[in-house]
Amino acid sequence: MNVIWRGTRGLTWSQVLPEVVRIARVASSPTVVVIHAGGNDLASFPLAELLTLMRADLDKLPGFFPVMRLVWSELIPRSVWRGAREMSAMERSRRTLNQRISRFIRFKNRVVVRHHRLEGDNSGFLLPDGVHLNDAGLDIFLDGLREGVVQALHSLGGS
Repeated sequence: MNVIWRGTRGLTWSQVLPEVVRIARVASSPTVVVIHAGGNDLASFPLAELLTLMRADLDKLPGFFPVMRLVWSELIPRSVWRGAREMSAMERSRRTLNQRISRFIRFKNRVVVRHHRLEGDNSGFLLPDGVHLNDAGLDIFLDGLREGVVQALHSLGGS
């Protein structure tokens, strides 16, 4: 199995679909596509608008990759949301976004990764900036992504 990692620090949701288009132009159709994005938009978009945009874009992905399984990686808590005035409001928005997008993804028979070990007070897994994960947090996060990919492959009849 070939793995292509297209991680982009600071990615905003508006960059997701153009990135998918770039990948579709140069790569054969992937079996599994993992999306972890949207957190950098929470403080700059009204939640309802962001949810609508995300659902519309996620519905477009099968048009680029007809034989693929989508894995949605839920947004993890942060202690700092850049551009936000009230951290508790951002946490409520994050939980709402995760709940609604995850429900949408499951309805479409796709895979959701919830990073249980990073929920709640995850300050021990964050760098001092309060946004990015430290090495221990990254290990947990990447293990969750791995489990999501394995689940997606199993649902396609893979091993």
